[in-house]
Amino acid sequence: MARKAVNRFALLEDDHVSRSPPDDQTADAHNPFLNQVGDNDNPWQEVRKTRGAPLPPPQQQQPRTLVIRGEKQAPPLRNRTNQQGLADARARQISNSTQSTDASDKSVDPFENWCGVCYVRFPNKSSLLSHVKQVPNHENYCNLCKRVFKDRNGLRNHLDNSLGHETFCNLCLSAFKDSWGLKNHFENNYSVGHEFICLVCLLGFRTKVELRNHLHTGTKHVWCHTCHRKFRNQDERDAHWINTAKHKHCMQPGCDFDAPHAAALAKHHARDHFQCEGCQTIFPSGTKLTLHHETCSFINKCPACGDLIGGRESLADHQQHCFVCVECGFWTEHQGNYQIHLTKHIPAAFSCWACAAPMRTQSSLINHLESGRCPDLPDPSRLTLVLGKWWYSPLYMDLDIHAQIRTGRLNLGEMLRWVNDGSLHPYVCRAGACDKTFAHFSCLVKHVESSACEWTVQRLGLAMLEQEFVEELERGRRDSVVGGR
Repeated sequence: MARKAVNRFALLEDDHVSRSPPDDQTADAHNPFLNQVGDNDNPWQEVRKTRGAPLPPPQQQQPRTLVIRGEKQAPPLRNRTNQQGLADARARQISNSTQSTDASDKSVDPFENWCGVCYVRFPNKSSLLSHVKQVPNHENYCNLCKRVFKDRNGLRNHLDNSLGHETFCNLCLSAFKDSWGLKNHFENNYSVGHEFICLVCLLGFRTKVELRNHLHTGTKHVWCHTCHRKFRNQDERDAHWINTAKHKHCMQPGCDFDAPHAAALAKHHARDHFQCEGCQTIFPSGTKLTLHHETCSFINKCPACGDLIGGRESLADHQQHCFVCVECGFWTEHQGNYQIHLTKHIPAAFSCWACAAPMRTQSSLINHLESGRCPDLPDPSRLTLVLGKWWYSPLYMDLDIHAQIRTGRLNLGEMLRWVNDGSLHPYVCRAGACDKTFAHFSCLVKHVESSACEWTVQRLGLAMLEQEFVEELERGRRDSVVGGR
């Protein structure tokens, strides 16, 4: 007897609840395991791909155009017509229903960075420029908006109908922002097909004959608008401008300035043109004028000493080391010596601290006291003794010497002999990075007066030193009076 078939999914059912057998069609419709598990020994059938009831057919939606903003899609290919290309460009516009809130509002130009010869769009202008330079037959190129055209007619039509392309070279159709750029283009391309150029009208010609005919017939070349006269050619008109006394016209190419006299014309040349101050030569650019300055051999006269110097730069370097006294003609290359010399021409504004003799500088006053020439100070060591005892003098006096004088351990007479022999320098200039030593105090004062360092005469405190020196003289006089009694 055959064994009763057991459903292995019966564990999911409740054995205590009696169930009515389901309808066969309903069971077939909702049974996901149909044809996989059976209660009989019938052979297995092929598994169905769909489970459960079939889904309803999807509803057809209206087609929508979706374009991602900023996509880098090339314009129409070679075999497309212009109408198809414009249609594709319009189809690539962004739909209002799919536009992102953070997207840029800049419109997409389908012809930006577009090569009209190869029908290829490049990601940026630098790539397009590199393509134009490397691939032949790409000479019809607009250098302002970076577009390439098939032929010269396309480029010429682009220049005639584009805003900001009014100034261009009539030979190679290179566009420029202003006339200065076009003029520079003509001047720097003389050897590459721009040999016959009119810099007045900014026009180029293929042959020398065409240029000559233009110079003989052009309005700017045969007319003098100041005198209202027409000449046969440009040479006669230029000769008129040079020889006439009624006005002075600027002869520089492309300049229409007309001056009433020569002085106004010279001022115009210095103000509006690149003119060398030495040889008065006018150059078309500041760069060429700078290069000329390095080699200009024009003789310039130094306004101070009258020497003749070649070149403006050499003259400027000479003036930095040229010091001339206008009163006596004294000349020196050192500014300190020049300042010292000027003291000879100033009135005597200082008086000797002992004999009241007039002095022009304070260094000469100190030298007068140190040298023993003062009639009221026969002993020059008195000034050194005052400096050795004064509290302010360690600023510029050797500290050991100052301490020995203050304590009376140094013989001043012997010290002065060492100073006169040059073996002892008791005075030091302690200005920043100076540290020069001097044998006499007057030499230190003269050093400071010549502006050789950052110290000034006020830093030495000579007004306080004068008071100390006068008090020392008074004490000496009182001591001599008391000793005489």
